[in-house]
Amino acid sequence: MPRTIAVAGKGGTGKTTIAALLITQLILQNRVPVLAIDADPDSNLGDLLGLQPEQSIGDLREEVLDVMKKLPAGMTKASYVEAGLHQIIAEADGFDLIAMGRGEGSGCYCALNNMIRKFSDDLTPSYRWVVMDNEAGLEHLSRRTTRNVDALLVVISDNPLSLRSAEKIQAITEDLDNRIGHKYIVTNMIPEDRMEVFRRRLETLRIPHLIDIPYDPNLEEVIFQGEPLKNLNGSPIMNTIQTIIDTVGGEDADS
Repeated sequence: MPRTIAVAGKGGTGKTTIAALLITQLILQNRVPVLAIDADPDSNLGDLLGLQPEQSIGDLREEVLDVMKKLPAGMTKASYVEAGLHQIIAEADGFDLIAMGRGEGSGCYCALNNMIRKFSDDLTPSYRWVVMDNEAGLEHLSRRTTRNVDALLVVISDNPLSLRSAEKIQAITEDLDNRIGHKYIVTNMIPEDRMEVFRRRLETLRIPHLIDIPYDPNLEEVIFQGEPLKNLNGSPIMNTIQTIIDTVGGEDADS
C-alpha cells in the first residue's frame, strides 16, 4: 500500500505549496508514481504542479446525476462513473492528479459517493505515495474516502487565525476512528522573533510540532516566474521537505 500524506490548514498558510513541494521532492527522488489529490475546492494544486485536469470529481458527480436516466443501453451507472473517473485523471511524468472540485448540490449523492470511494480505494494501490491537499474542514477525509492516512500535516502560519483552524482540525480528526496514523504541526515561515511565542501557543494543541519551514526567496521567485518547482532541487527548503518525507516514511517507505 502507498504511504499517504494529507496536508490541511487555513487558507493562506501555504498548505498547497507544501503539498506541491512534497510531490516534487518525491518525483526528484524517483519515488514514483505519486497520486496527487486536490481536495481543496479552490483547486490550486495543479497550478503549482503545471498540470490541470479537464474535469473534477465534482463535475462528474453532477454530470452523472444529469444523465442518469439517459444512459446508453447496456451501460450501468457504475460503469459510466468508472469510465468518467478514468478520464478525469490528469497524467504527467511521475505523478497523476485528481481534483475533487466543488461540493455537492441538492441531489442524492449517497450511492454515487460510494462508487467514487470504491474507485478511489481500488486505484491507490497502483501508487507508491499519495499526497492530498485538503480543505480545513477535511470533508474529503471524513466523508469521501475510506483511505487511511499515514500522516496529517496541519500547517500554521503567523496568522493567529491559523492556530484556531488547527484547533478545529484537531477536533475533527479525533472523530475519524483512528484512520490517521500520525498528526504533525508544520509551521510555515514564522519570523524568528515570533517563534518563541508560537512555540508556547502550540503547547495548547495535542499535536506535536514537526518542523518550521523557513522563508526561501528561491521558492518565491520560482512561483513568481511560473517555473516548475523541480528547479528548487538543492534549495534549502527542499531539505526541510525531505525531513517531512523521512519522518512519514523513513528509509523503507516504499517497501
